[in-house]
Amino acid sequence: MRNTFKIIYPLIVGMLVCIVQPVTLWSQDDIKDAGPALSASIDRNSARVGGIVELCLKYRLPEGARLPAEPKIKGIEGLTTVDRQIGPGLIRIRLLVDQLGPWKTGALALSYMDKEGKSQVLTTDPVSLKVTSSLGDRPAEAELKPIQGIIPTRPLWLKYLPWVAGLLGILLIVSVLFWWYKRRHKGKPPVIPQVPPHIRAKKEIKELDAQRLFEKEQAKRFYFRFSEILRRYLGSLRGFPAVELTTEEIARCIDREQDRGLLALLRQADLVKFADRVPTPARKEEDVKTALSYIQETSPVQETGHETDVSGGMGQ
Repeated sequence: MRNTFKIIYPLIVGMLVCIVQPVTLWSQDDIKDAGPALSASIDRNSARVGGIVELCLKYRLPEGARLPAEPKIKGIEGLTTVDRQIGPGLIRIRLLVDQLGPWKTGALALSYMDKEGKSQVLTTDPVSLKVTSSLGDRPAEAELKPIQGIIPTRPLWLKYLPWVAGLLGILLIVSVLFWWYKRRHKGKPPVIPQVPPHIRAKKEIKELDAQRLFEKEQAKRFYFRFSEILRRYLGSLRGFPAVELTTEEIARCIDREQDRGLLALLRQADLVKFADRVPTPARKEEDVKTALSYIQETSPVQETGHETDVSGGMGQ
């Protein structure tokens, strides 16, 4: 048996060398003669809502070409980017799965500079994955169990409902009579000036920043409040309930280019709120400046001394 192995082993090694060597030489020649190319893949076929997936872009540039310091990648504008890593021949982009339904990139494109300094583009087909629910593959058939069993009992307040209704009726009559008396003897109540939405939003952002929640390691609490102020201002400005919508639903409602910058701020806030990402202090300061600049650009009129007096009165 041992003699047989000694005879067969050199034959097997020789066959492997004959197979591997041509493949290796072919691969080297292929790489040397190949032109520019771009390919894309995702590290998994499916993911749940709230998960993070990695998009890999493999690229090959012509001789003398290079990527710019911040290469532009098209096709992922509608997706939430967590971070990216750029290396020789490979770009890794981590993306947040923040929507239930079809998850797909657009046609992917990577810009680069050729040896003459002219901008060129590599393109490849879009990639997609299946988004699954936390309730399993069939969420409609999932059985939700109650936290506590149903306890049959008769509400105690039904016994006192007539008394409560009578008391509320008396209080309502007294309130109406009191209001009529005040109106009759003191004239019309003073008119309280309505603070414009852009002045209120700027004031609330400055007050939030002055609380220094971010510096007190309460980044998530800061960005929850920061996102709410921006959503309420956007809703009053464009006429839709932005506070009640997700960031992706807001993206489908806006059609003005100047609102795209605010959309990036809302996605940044979502990463802090739901993905536990903590930005740097410099990034937080930049977000506040960008928000104030957006409010200034979308104000119906330029701020005047009169508007400053109104906002100042609110703070007193």
